Amino acid sequence: MFADLQFWRLQLKELLTPWAPPQLLACHVATRCKQLDEQQNALMEDNRRNLAEINRLRQQVSQLHSKLEVADNRSVHGLQKQAEVLEKLRRPQCWWT
Repeated sequence: MFADLQFWRLQLKELLTPWAPPQLLACHVATRCKQLDEQQNALMEDNRRNLAEINRLRQQVSQLHSKLEVADNRSVHGLQKQAEVLEKLRRPQCWWT
């Protein structure tokens, strides 16, 4: 009976009066526990989804980092080849070599 009534709208100080029946207080506490349990379940689900997203992003960052390292190595190799070509062009060429 007390669960159907909306006593949760009352202020907590009004529920702590000696005129409030114990069943009302028990119902109020049970309802609050149920609400908190639902909130906790929602937070756990959000946490699970966020962790999955974090893991997906970590994997993507790892792949991008690998691609960046490959591009860096190619760039260094290209710069080395360019320096070798420039060095050969700067050296005087003899007609007998």
